[in-house]
Parts: sequence; structure tokens; C-alpha cells
Amino acid sequence: MSFPVLGFDDAWSSYRRWEHRLPAKPVPVEPQRIAGIAEVLDQVDIVVLDAYGVLNLGSSVIPQGLAAVKAIRAAGKHLCVITNDGSQGTAAIAAKHRGRGYDFRDDEVIAGASLVGEAVASFPEVRNWGIIAQDPRPETAITGGMVTLDLDRAAYESVDGIVFMATEIWDEDRQALLSDALTVRPRPFIVANPDVVAPHVGGFSAEPGYFAHRIADRSGISPTFLGKPFGGVYRLVRERFPEVDPSRILAVGDTPHTDVIGARAHGMRALLVESGFLAGRDSLAFSRECGILPDFIAPTI
Repeated sequence: MSFPVLGFDDAWSSYRRWEHRLPAKPVPVEPQRIAGIAEVLDQVDIVVLDAYGVLNLGSSVIPQGLAAVKAIRAAGKHLCVITNDGSQGTAAIAAKHRGRGYDFRDDEVIAGASLVGEAVASFPEVRNWGIIAQDPRPETAITGGMVTLDLDRAAYESVDGIVFMATEIWDEDRQALLSDALTVRPRPFIVANPDVVAPHVGGFSAEPGYFAHRIADRSGISPTFLGKPFGGVYRLVRERFPEVDPSRILAVGDTPHTDVIGARAHGMRALLVESGFLAGRDSLAFSRECGILPDFIAPTI
């Protein structure tokens, strides 16, 4: 992997250290261990799928994901994919999954990055924004004239707000520029991807949330996080399915601090799968340690 990486212990301790910036932990439940999602489809109307760790590991498909999506379709359930991926727009993300064998429509993908325009509009006092994104930028991030922030310190100093989309080209030199800029002159800081890590075959990529929390620790600013586990993306799910009671929505994910806390904080049920972040580990023990318990636990979806 060419992008920044973390080991599991560092990732877990980071999630624990930054819990104070996450939604409140849900009321404890006693998780039910199941073999897979097919066992509980009769209890739900909508399935909300995480991508990394549930459907894929980096570019590699998780085979059980393909079978599970077919089972969800066959059962007549609605589904959508909520991703914290800020490197592409939702249409490109859907196309990427179709290339892996999934049959997702463009409108079945919801991303935290889709909320960038709304978040920018909530800071009317900011006249010029800087953006940190892959090239080309996701279409969801194009909200007018934004300065692309690369390695030019003057550019960081010139903008009145910063949007942080992706870390594929990130390193500690770029991190220092961003951290220095926001510490010397605090200003609005929008983070499209709150993930600390994402699972790949062979390791974990460090995601924008990891770098944003470090900056918040140093500078004292409060980032505006847009994806899971924060409310905006769950509001988009509810707006898409307004007739469905949240308790009839099952969110499937691999990480307690994003997928489980996010779903349960917004009235949905949660299935924690062990095919991603917690692969090879005692997921129930880790869930109990952090006090974020899912309704169901399964080896894979």
C-alpha cells in the first residue's frame, strides 16, 4: 500500500482516544451471534451497507458480500450503501462496485462527501475555501471556486476555510502544513471522511479522520465531520425512506466507532461483521471494552 498505514493497535487506541468527538454511545444491548444477514432479513425492511470491510477490502471483493446482496434483493428489501469514501462522487463509487460484481444503482450510494455543499453553505462568512482532494475532484465537492491545497504554504494561509476529502496522496509534510495553518489561524474545517482507518488486504489505510483528530487535539478546533457516524448521512437515509421506522432499518458495518455507534445513535439496528477491521479478533470483547454494542454479530455479511 502506498498510502499512509496504521497497525490495528494504533487504530484501536486512536478510536478510543477520540470517542469524545463521536455521537453519544447507545444504550447497551446483548448482541446476538448469527451466521449472516439472511437470518434476520425477515426483521427489517431496509439494509444499509458499509463498503470497506463488508463488501470489499480495498479493491478486493469479499465473496460473501456478493451472495448477501443477491439475498437482500431476493427478499424484496430495499438497500443502500453508505460510504465515507471522499475520493470520488457517488456515481463513480457505484460504478466501481459494479466493476466488482455488485448491481448497485447510482442512486443507491450515499456518501458523506455528498454533504459538502450543504456544509460549506452553513459557513456564509467564509469567502474562499481550500480543498484537499484527489484529482479529479469528486463532483459532490465542487461548490464554486475552491483553491486546491497541495504543498504551497501560502495557499493554506490564504483561504478562510478548508475542506478535507481524501488522503491517498497524504504524508507528514502535508499534514504539518495543514496542522500549522489551522493552529496558527483556526477556521472552519470540514472533513468529508471521519474514518480513522479503512481495511485493505494486508493492512489499514490511515483516513482523513485520523489526521483531522490529530489536528483538533493540537489546535483546539472542532472539525465538521460529514460521514458516519455523524447525523447527516443517516438523515439522507431517512429522507429516502420516510415511511420506514428506523427500528426496521439494519445497518451492516465492520467498525464499532463508525458503523455501530452511527446506526444505533440514529435509531437503527446494527450488524457488526468480522470480515474487516476486526477480522481475526474477538469482536464481542472489543465491543464490550469500548461500550459500543451491536444488535447482531456475524463472521461476514
